[in-house]
Amino acid sequence: MANSPAELDLIERFMTAYNAIDNHLQNVLHSGHTSSFRSSVDLYAKRNRGWKDADLLRMVAGLRNLLVHEKVEPYEYPCVPIEKLVVKLEAARDRLLHPQRVIPRFERKVVTIKAEDSLAHVLRSIHNLKITHFPVYEETQGKQRFAGVLTENGITRWLAEHTANEMSIVDLEQEPVAEVLAREEGFFAKRHNYEFAARETRAEELVQRFHDNTYLEAVLITEKGNSHEKLLGIVTRWDVLNFDL
Repeated sequence: MANSPAELDLIERFMTAYNAIDNHLQNVLHSGHTSSFRSSVDLYAKRNRGWKDADLLRMVAGLRNLLVHEKVEPYEYPCVPIEKLVVKLEAARDRLLHPQRVIPRFERKVVTIKAEDSLAHVLRSIHNLKITHFPVYEETQGKQRFAGVLTENGITRWLAEHTANEMSIVDLEQEPVAEVLAREEGFFAKRHNYEFAARETRAEELVQRFHDNTYLEAVLITEKGNSHEKLLGIVTRWDVLNFDL
């Protein structure tokens, strides 16, 4: 029995979305249509560990093969995808072909601090503003230079180390951020707890950065991804954990 117009519409939408995804993967992977759809999905997922649609696409590959290879009569298909699945596939296509960028997704006013600010000032900011990551700037030859990112965790480590080793009460109003930041940078040795990203960076790429670097606490967003540029936003590991691509 021939499929109904509604069923044929679902099949057409399914195949259109599938083919768009297949073509895109072939192009970005430079495989020249020599790889199977499943292989392309596996390779793309390996290179983009923040990608969340791989399992869905592996599943629909089998359904697509049924529709294409088991069809023996005109307008008569062996199965029909349900609308919920078609909608999910179309959403996966849109995320892949039109990815979110870090701006405007993570655009926000970034609270910064100075290297000479006191630790007490930072702690008050944590309490009042409910933020835990602070880009630090220091003045060098009359210009503001990015110095690093001070975090709530870094402050806690510094306080614990100071108390354990020096056994003295800390005057938070007299303790400069520069001193605490130096300990935080030392904790991470040669690996910084921050990175910079340009405003056009794909959100998917940013998620992968946190996957790849377990030391990464924050990604700072500027126009071109340079440290001397104005901050347009900041992304923390917590932001990424609560972000759906």
